[in-house]
Amino acid sequence: MGVSNIQKYKISKHAAKRIQTRFNIPKTKVETWTHRFLSAATFFKNEDEKNDEIQIFRSQDVLMVLDVEEYVVITAYPYNPLNKTNGLNPEILKLIRPSLQKLINDERIKLRDDLDGKMLDLQLAYSAYQNHPKTEKFLSEYEKIIVEITQRMEESQKVIDDIKNLTK
Repeated sequence: MGVSNIQKYKISKHAAKRIQTRFNIPKTKVETWTHRFLSAATFFKNEDEKNDEIQIFRSQDVLMVLDVEEYVVITAYPYNPLNKTNGLNPEILKLIRPSLQKLINDERIKLRDDLDGKMLDLQLAYSAYQNHPKTEKFLSEYEKIIVEITQRMEESQKVIDDIKNLTK
């Protein structure tokens, strides 16, 4: 699993911009996000049948186009096997939009509830770290909670983006 030689890959300016806008990734996190993607991705298909050097890899609902000869990330985009609303009648879309908005609102409330506990844990871990700054254990616990919060926020944003993509 994962792309070979991920440390060699460079991110094109185009790919960096697309990752920022399509997946709401801050500019400072694009490289980390891309490397995480590359380490988890699996081969999806060749860009075209005649050219093996341009390949598409997939991880969850994201596709990334790579030049595997030059080690360049060309672009990334969401993968939706249902092709979004492919052929849905505008009247049906009109009917389901309120339900989709309710799902988004419910996800935001669920995120808030999940973060309430995690933020309290973060506060306690930070306090312990402040009192014992030379102790690796407290720093580790603090960092672990930050990672959990970040992952939970990313998961929530992905759910919301997936719901929004249904009606594009």
